[in-house]
Amino acid sequence: MKDDRQARILRGTTLVCVVAFLAAAAHVMLLFSSFLYKFHAVSLFQDTWPWLAAHFEKPAALLLYAGRFLTQFCYYPVVAVILLLSLYGWIAWLCYWFFLRGSRLPVLALLPVLALYLALMRMGYGVLMFRTDALVFTEPLGLLVALLLFRRVQAWEGKARYVVALLGYPLFGCYALLALLIHAAWSLSHEKGRMRWLRSLADLLCIAVVPWLEYQLFYNHSVLRYMWFQGTPFLDYVSNPWELVPLVAAGLLLVLFALLKPRFRTARWWQTALTLPVGVAVVLCVYLLPYRDTLFHRQMVAERAIERGDWALVADKTCPLPVTNDILVSYRNCALYAQGCLERDCMKYSFRTIPVIVGNREYSSSLLAGPTIFFHSGLLNYSARISSEISLYANYAVERWKYLAKVAVFNGERELAEKYLETLAHTTLHKGWARRYRQYLDDPQALAQDPEYKLLAPLQDYEEKRWMPSDNAASNVLLFYQYVPGNSPQMQEWNRAAQMMMSRP
Repeated sequence: MKDDRQARILRGTTLVCVVAFLAAAAHVMLLFSSFLYKFHAVSLFQDTWPWLAAHFEKPAALLLYAGRFLTQFCYYPVVAVILLLSLYGWIAWLCYWFFLRGSRLPVLALLPVLALYLALMRMGYGVLMFRTDALVFTEPLGLLVALLLFRRVQAWEGKARYVVALLGYPLFGCYALLALLIHAAWSLSHEKGRMRWLRSLADLLCIAVVPWLEYQLFYNHSVLRYMWFQGTPFLDYVSNPWELVPLVAAGLLLVLFALLKPRFRTARWWQTALTLPVGVAVVLCVYLLPYRDTLFHRQMVAERAIERGDWALVADKTCPLPVTNDILVSYRNCALYAQGCLERDCMKYSFRTIPVIVGNREYSSSLLAGPTIFFHSGLLNYSARISSEISLYANYAVERWKYLAKVAVFNGERELAEKYLETLAHTTLHKGWARRYRQYLDDPQALAQDPEYKLLAPLQDYEEKRWMPSDNAASNVLLFYQYVPGNSPQMQEWNRAAQMMMSRP
């Protein structure tokens, strides 16, 4: 009776910890909802067969395709949070069911999902720079796939390892290999006799040989040394490997769980006493460890408001800052111009700026926000140019594709505009946006009523002058308006405001 009571208390305490974790994670992610929204902006998903076929040129094709499909729903952060927490809950349940039933601390099943959560929420400016645009969902999906494939190999007594390795690797990349690594650890711990060593060795041989074999047969256009990491954002961590630690920890925890051999089938009071502190520590990590840089999150909110045309909110997030950065100063100027008070109010606010430093490197405003800064400051062609340049080394993104389309429409470049709008017409959530801008190509009167066009068209009335922009979009805008005179009242307002801001002490 006493053991049954202790077991019920242990299960109840564990359930409370799980619910507290999910509630805390939901609260923090919704608090930073504009950060989640940005993942949709820097990704692109198309509902066409050629788009799907293109993914099979590299390993982990199905994983990346599914990740991009789900990432587009970050457009609705509440939906993204529900999807993420559902995946986290499923992973935690499988960890408990496969490895931790009857163990001393079933709450340990939360640790892999905590690592996934921290890998996401500590990313910060990585969302703007990473080439792995579907990171928000590919890693939880990958871990889930690894657990399910492990269970399949285990159910077939290891005979499925060859199928998992040869067919799972092209579809799921290194997560198929992770399933075999988990099975190798499980075989060593749970099976008996000398055959367990042979089974584990067979798993390890598959892990070592299959990526090399697939490279020789299908993927020789890739780099061989990266074949064991396909499906993870390995290229984004080459210069900053410490950021990869949470993702590596999530996979290694599954291997560690597979090595555990639960022996205590009855609960003890100290097990219950230890469960609660572990759960509290997990919840504290959820609250305390996410990336909380105020300027970064204000930038995310401002960019989401810019897309909606909510310039009052942009001004509210960028104006009253004693210390700011070049990106937010540029957004502030755009908001003041949109509200008709740039010349009057541009000097009222602080110009104390700090650089954007990630790791040991300082990043320019052109890389982090160039398309947005140039476009809404009226330098349309520079916005298109920097959008194209960023797309050369990063994946295509809805946000950049929209800027390219709008610049082409506003400039009357019909063929170019149709190319970009055709791409956006095959997305799930932006078909209506593409139809609206395609109508502008045939109806100049409708274009003239577009709020963005009415703001930016007068800024195209300036005298031709040679101009060589530098790498900093924020300073480029001010230098442009300082030295390139305009003929419209709006251009002249920017000219005078730029002169004042550039001559400030």
